[in-house]
Amino acid sequence: MQMNKVAVMAVVLFIMGMMTGVASGASIGYIDGQKVFSSYDKTKKAQEQFKKKEQVIQDEITKKQKQIEQEKTKGASDADLRKLVEKFEKELAPKQKDLIESQNKVRKEIQGDIVKATEVIAKKMGIEIVLDKQIFVTGGTDLTAKVIEQLNKK
Repeated sequence: MQMNKVAVMAVVLFIMGMMTGVASGASIGYIDGQKVFSSYDKTKKAQEQFKKKEQVIQDEITKKQKQIEQEKTKGASDADLRKLVEKFEKELAPKQKDLIESQNKVRKEIQGDIVKATEVIAKKMGIEIVLDKQIFVTGGTDLTAKVIEQLNKK
């Protein structure tokens, strides 16, 4: 119960601090982060590349599943089938791991690009604070279209 009061007090103080900035004339803007991310050309290209890589892995999985079925049909023992499955999983694991790591790396790059573009647009428009649309209730200036334009002109 005491922890809840502390958390509520922290949120209230945070909001009051934000309101103080607003009251002192700080200009606020917002972006639709999801729209910016999905509208960025680099995101679209990356998604196409990852889709191709995922398909290659899926094709390999399908091929290995067929091999397992063939061994099953030939009468392979459960132990042999388990060993075969383990072997295939060990072969696929590095490829799946590389794909995930690559996706994470590109996602971070894209997020960095979005932050930089947002900073450029905010500075040009004299906006001091930029929030994501999901946490913004009312008011402010929508920078979404301008940030997308800034990102895609590179």
